[in-house]
Amino acid sequence: MGGNATEQKSKPIPRLVLALICTGIGLVVGYAVASFAEHYRLERNKALVRTSHRLWSMGDDTAMANLARQIFVPGFVVHDWTGDTAGVEPFISGIKENRANFPDWVEKVDVFVAEGDLVAARFTSTGTQARDLPALPHLQPTVPNRGRLLRMPEMEVFRVADGKLAEQWDLNDSWSANAQLGLFDPDHWPESVCGTVQKPTTQ
Repeated sequence: MGGNATEQKSKPIPRLVLALICTGIGLVVGYAVASFAEHYRLERNKALVRTSHRLWSMGDDTAMANLARQIFVPGFVVHDWTGDTAGVEPFISGIKENRANFPDWVEKVDVFVAEGDLVAARFTSTGTQARDLPALPHLQPTVPNRGRLLRMPEMEVFRVADGKLAEQWDLNDSWSANAQLGLFDPDHWPESVCGTVQKPTTQ
């Protein structure tokens, strides 16, 4: 009787099995924590980009500049159709100039995509021209002010470093923008840019 009772006692779980169970639990918990941390980081990066678009719509230049210095690194670099611009202070000056050109300028973000240290966004910029746009050598002539509304779809990619925006690549349709502002007639652009085209006479 005594021998049978001893045999009926549950056998201890082997240490290897316990180790495997603990390892599995650790992996699941670790993955969950890492996944949460990555999600939080990506959402924070997208929030930085969302804030960057608020800058362009702010009417207070002092508040705009202070906020820009909080979310951009001092050496922030912009790559766009005009070339490369380095430094957050020139970037702030560009926002001020744009506000003078288009006092009602607004940027509305349509969609965000974030991965790693990069955030991509598609957004729509709108504003009414209030003064002549100065010429950009080798890029664009002076755009006379006709008081027209501009609606311009854009796409951008930001790189985040140490919790701040460090670099930006921006793409927009400047051809459509100039057509909307009346720089040329897209249906008769040679004539609108160069004047009446004279056909060569045949002898």
